[in-house]
Amino acid sequence: MTKKNIIFGMLLLSFQGAFSQFKTTIPLNKNVTTGKLKNGLTYYILHNEEPKDRASFYFVQNVGAILEDDNQNGLAHFLEHMAFNGTEHFKGKGIIKMLENNGVTFGKDINAFTAHDETVYNISTVPVTNEKLIDSTLWVLHDWSGSLSLTDTEIDAERGVIREEWRTRRTSDFRLKHQTDEVLYKDSKYSKRDVIGDLNIINTFKYQELRNYYKKWYRPDLQAVIIVGDIDVKQIEQKVKTIFSGIPLAKNAAVRTYADIPKHNDLYFGTATDKEASETTITLKYILNEPLVKDSTVTRKNVMNSFYTNILNNRFRELVLKNQVSSLNFNAYFEPISRLNTSFTISALAKKGKTIEAFEEAYTEAERLSRFGAAQAELDRTKKLFISSYDDFISNVDKVDNEGWADKLIDYFLKSKPFLTPEDDYKLIVGIIKSISLEELNAYVKTIQKPTNQVVLVTGSEEDKNSFPTKEAVVNVMKKVESMSLEPYTKKENNAPLIEKQLKPAAIKKTFEVAGIKDAKGYILENDAKIIVLPTTYSQDQIVFSAFSKGGKSLVKTEDLTSAEIATTLARSSGLGNFDNIGLKEKLTGKVAQSAPFIGDETQGFQGSSNKADFETMLQLMYLSFEAPRFD
Repeated sequence: MTKKNIIFGMLLLSFQGAFSQFKTTIPLNKNVTTGKLKNGLTYYILHNEEPKDRASFYFVQNVGAILEDDNQNGLAHFLEHMAFNGTEHFKGKGIIKMLENNGVTFGKDINAFTAHDETVYNISTVPVTNEKLIDSTLWVLHDWSGSLSLTDTEIDAERGVIREEWRTRRTSDFRLKHQTDEVLYKDSKYSKRDVIGDLNIINTFKYQELRNYYKKWYRPDLQAVIIVGDIDVKQIEQKVKTIFSGIPLAKNAAVRTYADIPKHNDLYFGTATDKEASETTITLKYILNEPLVKDSTVTRKNVMNSFYTNILNNRFRELVLKNQVSSLNFNAYFEPISRLNTSFTISALAKKGKTIEAFEEAYTEAERLSRFGAAQAELDRTKKLFISSYDDFISNVDKVDNEGWADKLIDYFLKSKPFLTPEDDYKLIVGIIKSISLEELNAYVKTIQKPTNQVVLVTGSEEDKNSFPTKEAVVNVMKKVESMSLEPYTKKENNAPLIEKQLKPAAIKKTFEVAGIKDAKGYILENDAKIIVLPTTYSQDQIVFSAFSKGGKSLVKTEDLTSAEIATTLARSSGLGNFDNIGLKEKLTGKVAQSAPFIGDETQGFQGSSNKADFETMLQLMYLSFEAPRFD
């Protein structure tokens, strides 16, 4: 090896080491009790009372399929299965038997998943009144860390289970993704790992290969124990320390590195077909770096990303509703595609034979937004929508279940994604939302769509393959749109009230009691509508209603059944009164109120919900469904 190569190798190792430094400068939720044991295992414990007298236990591994050697392809997922097939303290199916004997059901409450970069196990809704059960559950997590049995007999038995899962996972979507991943992850290890693995390896790997992967990667410095529920936090913390501190950390442990997606200047283009595919989609992805340090600047950019996609998707919906485009649907979104990369994606679900036309329409609208930015009315509406959503969340935060909080702690451990108290999160995010100016948003929008690291993917049925565009055609469309003269987005706002005429209240003709429900009150109005009101304390700022009468599709003539099946869908998609679908959504921005009609087999009516502040709006929507429905 030359001196130059030696220096390069040192730089590469340094580069990979830097990748392991995921961190956040935003303090962790102060209600979470956390610590790291001497062996490197991290724990997070949070008291939560939804549901009462239950707790959920998560065991998180910062390792997955991406760390497999080529002769281990599929063993990370195989190992996940083996975690339920015998451990030091629970022989054979002992884990499942012990938990199910205590009402914790396999598949529903006991589960696990393996991904490229993580493996996560959960035991949920465990009764907390049984201290022996709590101890046993913690010992299950302990054994998952480094005490799996991995006997020859159990490994051979599990090969058949994995083969069946391999077979059932081979859906049309999976087969299409397998083809497009070769393009999206070109020259990256991600293109060679689909998690479920290589069936030839699954059938023939030597027992020691699985044990080698387990010994190398299942170790406390890469693991976290997460416990959320109606628990005594201090008591649980002491149990965690007692049970998990004895797990040894191997000397000379392998460095956990992270696979990158190589940068590229040329546009990558790929097509994928499947005989069972029912639609043709063309997708443009911009591959972006995921920040290693998650600070308030990153949070601000994430908020603007959400603003950007919300505004663009609203414009897309307007195009589709006009029914004058070549696409059945457009979509724009950000999504993680590896631990180190995210992507901004624009996709179009094309009408038959109209793929390149659909792509041009999607790209034109994205270019229009990038070139001219958002309008002030769009920004104001988006701010109102997001703040309303956060207001609703903070009003119902006591109804977030254990799994909801555990998911946030998993992201905090694996990706350093900030996790604050609901109050601090609200203050941070709403403060950011209010402070974003139109100039800042529009300047940021221009930075997203760059001419490098682009990937275009076309997927569809084999019979439509001949109508797929070529890479040259896609590139030409992009150049054409970028050079064409476009007009800024404009729209006339509908500022009319939801209901224009003055409504006269109907008098109460009669009241009645509801048998068996003493807190419920019944009323009969002068138009003979029967109303039942039941106060509850479960959710402090939510009102739900259901209105129905008997009949439904049972009264519909046979020749009209098709119309009955789609009537309410058309009504919900068409708006109400003087507002079309888009106009109604804009009118309701910032409101927490909905009402929708339904036609069942034996009943028809309306269902809806609101918060206290928007209760009247919910009733107005139901009124308009009676008096001024639209069928666009």
